[in-house]
Amino acid sequence: MAARTLLQIIQAVQSELGLPLSTSVITNTTDATTVQMLALANWEIEELRRKHRWTLLNRENNLIVNTPTVVTGNLTANSAVITNISPNTTGLLAQYYQVAGLGIPIASRILSVDSSSQVTMTMEATGAATATTLTFSQDTYPEPSDFDYFINDTWFDRTNRWRLLGPDSPQQDQFVRSGIVALGPRRHFRQLGSLANTYRLWPAPSEIAAPLQLVFEYQSMNSIQAAGVSNYATNTTQWVNDTDTPILNDRAIIMGVKARFWAQKGMAGAALMMKQYDDFVERQIARDGGAKKLSLVPRQVPFLLDVSNVQDSSFPGPTGPNSS
Repeated sequence: MAARTLLQIIQAVQSELGLPLSTSVITNTTDATTVQMLALANWEIEELRRKHRWTLLNRENNLIVNTPTVVTGNLTANSAVITNISPNTTGLLAQYYQVAGLGIPIASRILSVDSSSQVTMTMEATGAATATTLTFSQDTYPEPSDFDYFINDTWFDRTNRWRLLGPDSPQQDQFVRSGIVALGPRRHFRQLGSLANTYRLWPAPSEIAAPLQLVFEYQSMNSIQAAGVSNYATNTTQWVNDTDTPILNDRAIIMGVKARFWAQKGMAGAALMMKQYDDFVERQIARDGGAKKLSLVPRQVPFLLDVSNVQDSSFPGPTGPNSS
């Protein structure tokens, strides 16, 4: 059965409460009841989305990490400015790139791109150099526009076929960036919020010779679909048109709007409506995505290949463009 549209959802609420039916919702600014129900429908779709990690909102993000940019430039001792960059600074972005080279502290990043031949770093060079080799590596990437939160334990390096380490806490991130032990056998990651939501890697991928392919899964915040649109990238978080349909269960939305509207009006029976709504949502959560069989006997060794009997790395051996 196709999901009801926003207009049909509001009309269902009104019918079940014995109220006059609206002929429109989004453009209806004169009927106070319809305006309030639209606000409650937006509240409900957000609340329902946050009640559970719904499989319908699971998404996969495939990230291709760019190969580093190698240039030459001039350094001045105790200065954060790199001058005379050759060939130019095309493609470099402030806060998205790390800088590496002789005389540059290991955690230096681009603070600003000043011109086609000059950048300013976040740290000062420890020595002077002329036409020295510099490597700019993009270590920070924007998360998807509909990103809500990570689905745990899904972070992988598909090129080298091993897990990424993380998400690092601020303390762990500063330990590897600022402490004595900066590098290890695998790459770390963390989430930052200074550039909207961003995904930052450590160490910066300065060593790769070909694009590095990473992946993680996340929960989308866009739980409403426009009519006739099948591309989930265009979904929205709130209702925009009367013909929009929810990705999540429309009956749950109807029951939630009813209970919230009745409670706002101080009507008797609002608590029972909310209990019925909660019970219905719990049933949907219990059925969402299926469930594994739970065993009451002691743990058995699996007879098929899975994460418990396949080593995490070096199996079947180094492969891929970045294995050397």
